Amino acid sequence: LLKMLQFKSRSLAFDILIRTSFYFIVLWLILNIIKNVLNDYNYLFMSNYPVTTLKPGNFNIIILTYTLFMFAIVSFINEMVNKNSPGFTMPLILGKYRFPREERRVFVFLDLKGSTHLAEELGHLKYSSFIQESIMEINQVAKKFKAHIYQYVGDEIVLTWKVKHFNSLYAIKFLFAVHQRLEKKGDHFKSVYASVPIFRAGVHEGIVTAIEIGDLKREIAFHGDTMNVCSRVQGLCKIFNRKILISGQVNQNREIARNFKVIPLGHQLLEGRENPVEVFAVEE
Repeated sequence: LLKMLQFKSRSLAFDILIRTSFYFIVLWLILNIIKNVLNDYNYLFMSNYPVTTLKPGNFNIIILTYTLFMFAIVSFINEMVNKNSPGFTMPLILGKYRFPREERRVFVFLDLKGSTHLAEELGHLKYSSFIQESIMEINQVAKKFKAHIYQYVGDEIVLTWKVKHFNSLYAIKFLFAVHQRLEKKGDHFKSVYASVPIFRAGVHEGIVTAIEIGDLKREIAFHGDTMNVCSRVQGLCKIFNRKILISGQVNQNREIARNFKVIPLGHQLLEGRENPVEVFAVEE
């Protein structure tokens, strides 16, 4: 039901209220059906047991109140998991990253093209709404491709997948799905903001160290050269005027070349690294 309600600014409290109310109504209907069925066979099932002093109406109220309370708690936990990225909330709760551990991951750095010009043209408030809507559209695609959203940094989004479960081809397909979705919503964005969002992406794969950090605000942080390379590869999109750039490490996955057009751009010296990195552009 909530997925059908595409509200722009749906609050956490609203989500919990709708979800809990829906479950409450369903449970109330089920209890009434069960009660009506059992009433017809009351003597058959209960004749050998002492009669309870609890009135049926009071019993229903107790059951419904308890269940409503439990549904509210479960809905709250579920919404907190969704609001804080499903891929990272449970590991935080279970303490999976209390100590540093290495993981092999694919990372995608997505950055909005022409953000400075858009901010000046739209003004800060309208620009923020533009970013909000754009990211909401990307989130819908991320759900389908089971991407873990690591960070929102201004107009940039960082997403990741574990290589153990998904290879780099999945990330490339995700990016083209994002571009297609934003193009499909182009008329809406033009009518409201006079501009269609275009995101440029860098993709890299490698070993990172994952660890839980913070106390007042806890989150999982990824450290390592992989993060730096991915960010720098994304930065080259502007120089080469490309939407999607991948590293040589990602291009080792031969399935990418079988599904998309891969264009070599040579070895590039990235800021903060002594050794150059081979970079490729990817097109449909």
